Amino acid sequence: MNATAFNLDNAVRIYEETIAPLHARYLAEDNAGGKMRASMGDLYENVAQAVIYAVDPSIVCKHNDYIMIESRGGKSYKKTQVDIHAYKDGELAFIVEGKTYLDSSMLDRACSEFDKIRRVYPGIPAAVFTGQDATDPDSAAWFADETEHVVFVVNQTKQRRSTAPIFETADPLDTMALQAFARWVDSCL
Repeated sequence: MNATAFNLDNAVRIYEETIAPLHARYLAEDNAGGKMRASMGDLYENVAQAVIYAVDPSIVCKHNDYIMIESRGGKSYKKTQVDIHAYKDGELAFIVEGKTYLDSSMLDRACSEFDKIRRVYPGIPAAVFTGQDATDPDSAAWFADETEHVVFVVNQTKQRRSTAPIFETADPLDTMALQAFARWVDSCL
């Protein structure tokens, strides 16, 4: 059986059109790392959203879609969200946290938010969509046991090196990882 292949050209185009000028700027400016990191902020959310729309253009992706969470003591005063709340036919279908790179503390925060959102939406599928991975293997294994989620590492260089950030290397996307994310999205619908 062949897996469905989605047309992800738009997602790749968004990435390439963002990373190329950042890479050129990095090469042209002395010590421009801080400026580059600030510019990378939304890139992986935008690429993830483009993949989602390639799977189903009718999905509505919401950002800053805060959900009121009731505390264990019965008070509702905690608003929570992750980067993408994807709705199909008005119903929350899945949630995605996007990161340029993922370290253990970022994974901890994402899993905490996934767990809180599941108080309102039990069993909602959750994913982390990241360029590179920097999580400690024991931490990653612990969070995999604690909180149901999937991590998609979508650059060709999977392991992050702080001395070689993505805007410096212009590391290309891994189309097989993008296709895996697209199949996960499809399975959530």
